[in-house]
Amino acid sequence: MKLTPKLVVNVGGMFSGKSSELQRQGQRHILRGHKVLFLKPRIDNRYSEDEIVTHDGRRVKAVNVDVAGDDFLDIISKDIDVVLIDEVQFFEDRLVSLIDNLLVNGIRVYCSGLDLDFDGKPFGITPLLMAKADEVKKLHAVCDTCGEDAWVTPRKNDNKETIQLGEKDEYFPLCRKCYYEHKFDGFWGFKKC
Repeated sequence: MKLTPKLVVNVGGMFSGKSSELQRQGQRHILRGHKVLFLKPRIDNRYSEDEIVTHDGRRVKAVNVDVAGDDFLDIISKDIDVVLIDEVQFFEDRLVSLIDNLLVNGIRVYCSGLDLDFDGKPFGITPLLMAKADEVKKLHAVCDTCGEDAWVTPRKNDNKETIQLGEKDEYFPLCRKCYYEHKFDGFWGFKKC
């Protein structure tokens, strides 16, 4: 039976379980007999070139895709029922229309990505996908300072580039309160990080 097209977007900070959730969603479709395809941006090679790997080491085979989306439609065969895309924040705007194309053609799409960058600002195309989604799942890591739900994942260094691949040695999850205490000094002043 053909699936109903649907866009589900998993968002949150680093270490919140977005890739784990994507793997879980894909596994459910595999168990139902659907043909699934996992995709990841070519630039994300932290753990593997051809796998989506969670921070705790769970792996699933994936196809690398150019962040511009030039090779996106060539990879997807007509018998695919479900496409699952990890780290969507790294892709260019064109991916949004390519996902629309998949949905129009009856393919269910799941995406996982950071909704905020290291500085608490909307990140890449994730907010656009959230606006178009049938369902948005907001996941939370645990705040490194107080144990509450983390809101953002700031950097431990002074690098201001938007994209910097990293792990726990580069980033740490914070709740909103602890983030503000870390970032701001007083009511209106910025604290030097």
